[in-house]
Amino acid sequence: MRLRVLDQGHRPRQRLALRLMRLLSRTAPDPVVQVSLYRPELFGQAWMRFVESAMRGPSEWTEGERELFGAFVSRLNACEFCVGVHEGTTTLLLGPGDVDRLDHWRDGGFGPKVTAMFALLEKVTLKPDHVRPADVRTVRAAGLSDTAILDALYVGFLFNTVNRLANALDFRWRTDTDRMRLAAGLVRSRYHVPDFLLR
Repeated sequence: MRLRVLDQGHRPRQRLALRLMRLLSRTAPDPVVQVSLYRPELFGQAWMRFVESAMRGPSEWTEGERELFGAFVSRLNACEFCVGVHEGTTTLLLGPGDVDRLDHWRDGGFGPKVTAMFALLEKVTLKPDHVRPADVRTVRAAGLSDTAILDALYVGFLFNTVNRLANALDFRWRTDTDRMRLAAGLVRSRYHVPDFLLR
């Protein structure tokens, strides 16, 4: 259910920032940012620093691969909003081929490392109670370091959280053009929201 307060209930500084975002991006502001600006005590500085670090911080995974993981987890959670936006960011960073192959990820077209990570992310997302040390050993056997595994699991945690938020609050884009503008805005901003807006 879309809450009107997420569009109208921000404090003056945040309202001004959202207006500027609307003007610069030529579309409605990212609803995830709207929630962060509305409830900074829950999704404020600490949360947004985590998001920025998980998606754009140093990692053995490229930024495009992390976007691909986000789109993959969003598909598992049937989050139409996040699937659309993060398939868009993946396309902007990696090209359209990777998104087109997501339906057939088990075929190995992504290579052993990404394919093994998809399998672990799928299990963590859909059957978390069934995850065992052997699952991590399998991913290590594909050539992934513990740091790479952890980085991808952080992305999985992030999207498992945001997907639920997006589905519960009925996040949407209006047109496919708006979807790609949101995607381009994330690529451009690198997930950075100034701290002074999150207080």
